[in-house]
Amino acid sequence: MNKPNIFWHFCTFMGNKKKIALVGNPNSGKTSLFNQLTGLNQKVGNYPGVTVDKRSGTIKLPNQELCELIDLPGTYSLSSKSEDEKVVQDILLNPKSAAFPDLVILVVDGTNLPRNLFLASQVIEMGIPTIMAINMVDIVEKSGDQLKIRAISDYFDVPTTAISARKNKGIKELLELATTEIKPSTKSLFNKEKYENILAEAKHLFESTTPYMLFKQINNAQSLLDEKGLIELKAIIEKKNFEPLKEEILEISDRVSTVNKISTTFYIKKTHKKQSTVTDKIDQYVTHPFWGFLIFLAVFFLLFQAIFTFASYPMDFINDSIVDLGAWVGHLLPDSWFADFIADGIFAGLAGVLVFVPQIMILFALIALLEDTGYLSRVSFMTDGLLKRFGMNGKSVIPLVGGFACSIPAIMAARSIENKRERFITIFIIPLMSCSARLPVYVFLVSFIAPNEYLFGFISVQGLYMMGLYLLGFGVALLVAMVINLFSKRKSDGSFILELPNYKIPSLRNALNAAINKGKIFVLQAGKVILIASIILWVLSYFGPGDRFEQIDEKYTTLIAENEVYADSLYTQMSSEKLENSYLGIMGKTIEPVIQPLGFDWKIGIAIVASFAAREVFVGTMSTIYSVEGGEENEKGLRAIKFSYATAFSLLIFYVFALQCMSTIAIVKQETGSWGVAGIQFLVFTGIAYLASWLTFVWLG
Repeated sequence: MNKPNIFWHFCTFMGNKKKIALVGNPNSGKTSLFNQLTGLNQKVGNYPGVTVDKRSGTIKLPNQELCELIDLPGTYSLSSKSEDEKVVQDILLNPKSAAFPDLVILVVDGTNLPRNLFLASQVIEMGIPTIMAINMVDIVEKSGDQLKIRAISDYFDVPTTAISARKNKGIKELLELATTEIKPSTKSLFNKEKYENILAEAKHLFESTTPYMLFKQINNAQSLLDEKGLIELKAIIEKKNFEPLKEEILEISDRVSTVNKISTTFYIKKTHKKQSTVTDKIDQYVTHPFWGFLIFLAVFFLLFQAIFTFASYPMDFINDSIVDLGAWVGHLLPDSWFADFIADGIFAGLAGVLVFVPQIMILFALIALLEDTGYLSRVSFMTDGLLKRFGMNGKSVIPLVGGFACSIPAIMAARSIENKRERFITIFIIPLMSCSARLPVYVFLVSFIAPNEYLFGFISVQGLYMMGLYLLGFGVALLVAMVINLFSKRKSDGSFILELPNYKIPSLRNALNAAINKGKIFVLQAGKVILIASIILWVLSYFGPGDRFEQIDEKYTTLIAENEVYADSLYTQMSSEKLENSYLGIMGKTIEPVIQPLGFDWKIGIAIVASFAAREVFVGTMSTIYSVEGGEENEKGLRAIKFSYATAFSLLIFYVFALQCMSTIAIVKQETGSWGVAGIQFLVFTGIAYLASWLTFVWLG
């Protein structure tokens, strides 16, 4: 979700510091360099209007100067029409922007100079002081080649240095360069004489530093000019018979040709015949139609296996510690509703979220490792042929895989799909990807279904169930896409172009940063929702209409006085009866007839309704309800809850399909421009969830 306030407050706070922007292609090592320079001293927000993370950090140069380092999104050029990649264009083409940098560090993948130097040549001609950092030189040298760093520097007229971001080599020299006075490059591949008439006429409309920047501003005027300026520019374009798109394509073609030709002179080749690289040898198996699919299944099975294996001990520790702390604090306070509120409202709700932080952190750390190696790009490549059969293409796999983290940014990430039909299908089925908010629900319910045992001594049975749930959601998503595709008359005309990066040894530092950042986001975002929901739920469960509670108190006070031997049992019955007669219990009883065929009672109904705010609220809600009901005999936190096998399985299937997220519904409306699409999506998935859950309960019951 967008948080423009975080971005603008941060810019205000950092406004007096020198701004350094990291710019580069995807997979160029820009993230590794950012992490090396900033460590955990990072701020994560969002650019206004787009879903891309806006990462900033404070760094100290060797001369003790504090600077703001901005990690701009990866892009292949300054001519992209993708909403996300346009972020880079809108910043670098607008000197008035609050994020316009004082210095650019261009991160260039030394193993693929032609592709990377194309973007570099565009950025250099923006007239911004620039340093070029040639990354992955260690990989180039290992292949037997050598880069002419001095030749690259002389040709582009920018300070250039070799680095290996993963191995933290050359970073000191890079920072030393940043302390020197750097002037904008005088190099230009742009034929300004060809466009001097249009540039002269339009110059007064823009704030430009170079003729090439002005040329690019004319082609991106929609993001830079107001309505009056656009009208005036349109008149100039018509007067000069200028075709912006055509001329931009021609300019790009000339630039690509020049860069490709000159790039060959920047290598000293030590190999005389083409040899198979390590990447080529690995790809023979990883991208193989049969073995590649098996490797894909094995990799993701190991991922889910690790979630259970590595997280079990910290989970138990967190759960027991928080519940014990809540009980201890509650006992310190006088016996009152406030003590119950602290123990059963706040601490029980927090335990329902914090206990799953280890899984969340492990999940995102492993995903970061997979992305770092270059494997996730292979997943995109392998799924292209499959997705085409369902009305999508390989570009859809990024939002779909992103849906395993969170549907909201994944749906917005579908903006990169140019074809509207393919984009619509992708957006429609993304909520069927099992997002991280479902993970706490899955972990919680799988414990009722699958024993905590291992096959052959190392394969977790619970891990197998988890993998099955993710595959089930993905499989049904493809069936839904197929139905939409069959009823759609328009044929797909989209294409998918993907360059696979070389395999690299993953960075543990990047994985650690990803785990910590995602863990923070999960706790801060989900924690706020859970805490508010827990307070509301506790109030609704602790109070009821009229004098019902007083009557229950009188009834059980008498019974306990007459039967002191059974006092504990009677206290439990009293808590249960109070919960049933509370405002929360009345709400659950009201919807119980609708959900009873699924094996759900009124308590589960309350949790389902509450989880519309966020799916993960379900676990915290159940913890709160059972903490309130359990009295003195209550077990610790979630351990108090008991489900039958059929009910747990039915509930699990319900959450695989149900669109239990109001934020997702809102973002679908925003991206499609229609409440109708969002409404149909909600009804379809809720219907599928209800039917599948009912069939499951009938079959197992």
